[in-house]
Amino acid sequence: MFILKKWFFIFILLISALIYPLQSIKAEKADILEWEKRAELPTARVGAVSEVYDGKIYVIGGIGSGKANSNTTYVYDPKLDKWSEKASMKTGRMGAASVIVGDHIYVMGGRTDQGFSNSVEVYNIKMDKWEEAEDLPFELKISAFDLYAGAIDNKIYVLGYNKPLKHENYSSNTYSYDIKTKEWTKKKKFEKDAPAGHAVVIKNKLYVLSGQATFEYDPSIDQWTSVGSGGIGRYYSALNFEDYIIRTGGVSKVTLYDKQTKTSRTVPNSSAPYRMGHVSAIIDDTLYVIGGIPQSNDAPNYARDDFKSNLSISLKSLKNSDTTAPPGDKDPDPATPPKDGATDEDGDALLIITMVNGLQKEYDLSMKEVNGFLSWYKKRDAGEGPGFYEIDEHDNNKGPFESKKDYVVFKNILMFEVNKYKK
Repeated sequence: MFILKKWFFIFILLISALIYPLQSIKAEKADILEWEKRAELPTARVGAVSEVYDGKIYVIGGIGSGKANSNTTYVYDPKLDKWSEKASMKTGRMGAASVIVGDHIYVMGGRTDQGFSNSVEVYNIKMDKWEEAEDLPFELKISAFDLYAGAIDNKIYVLGYNKPLKHENYSSNTYSYDIKTKEWTKKKKFEKDAPAGHAVVIKNKLYVLSGQATFEYDPSIDQWTSVGSGGIGRYYSALNFEDYIIRTGGVSKVTLYDKQTKTSRTVPNSSAPYRMGHVSAIIDDTLYVIGGIPQSNDAPNYARDDFKSNLSISLKSLKNSDTTAPPGDKDPDPATPPKDGATDEDGDALLIITMVNGLQKEYDLSMKEVNGFLSWYKKRDAGEGPGFYEIDEHDNNKGPFESKKDYVVFKNILMFEVNKYKK
């Protein structure tokens, strides 16, 4: 009887030992976002625009694998996992900008079959009807992907970015459009470099993300301000998620960026394809990434017939995460070195740097070396110090050479993360 009890006790211990790691793995994976394949686009699209209305995603315009710019309006119903087609725009266009005000979607500018355009079309969702509106007031026509727009208090704010020619000043301008009076009003001139980025509205301010920079426009004081890093790679996408910025494209990650503390939380998932020229939308805490083309160094001028994917991913694990600082307790800038102290130099870390072209570099470094990188980054972000940083790869990938060092260029850094550990 004693032997039986003994073996029964051992059996229970073995089962517990097996179950506990499974529970640990399950808990660990709870924070990992899993992509889900949804019904594909009816036809491949790159450079389209998208808006959300009544729990449905409207994907408008863009271009397929041919030369003609599309004027189609596709609607995706997540509950039915089904696409339908609505009335078409009068003009096919790609690389345009869009906003939604009430039950009307404004599609502005972009590239048409006749070239770049300042025309504007408005879609009445309830009537399923397109109408022409007042043209954009820009003296020069804006290139595809270089027009930024956002709706604030029933007014539409647009930034038309024009890269200056040699020895010339920026001709980029900002305008507001009053929906009631149907009049354009010139606003503060924009004098920064911001090609092929994306715009997002947060708390009645328009944010333009491009390259490594983020710019804020406050309509209440008609002022543009550079708010530092946290930008976005060319032809990527950005959305407002609980007053944070969700960035998609390029790398197979979802990044939640806090513009106030300049900190990011990134959840990697290797199943998401590298892409650009796509559209993204959020419905009921679920992110949808639709269309585009695989990541490349070329501009997304045409789609691929076999690239019609529609992926979704839950953002519930990011809600109320540790990215949100408690009231009155602001997180430090990620480029701020830790406070002096022996514990801050203990251990090692994996420094992961993501470039604006989507390339990722990983460095296994001591915390002292990481702190040196962070100190350089903070100074450079403030306009001080050299434009590049030397990182010693030590014995990693050294090959036949005595030493190997990487020189990271500041302007090419999109984001980075530090994963500390102890050996």
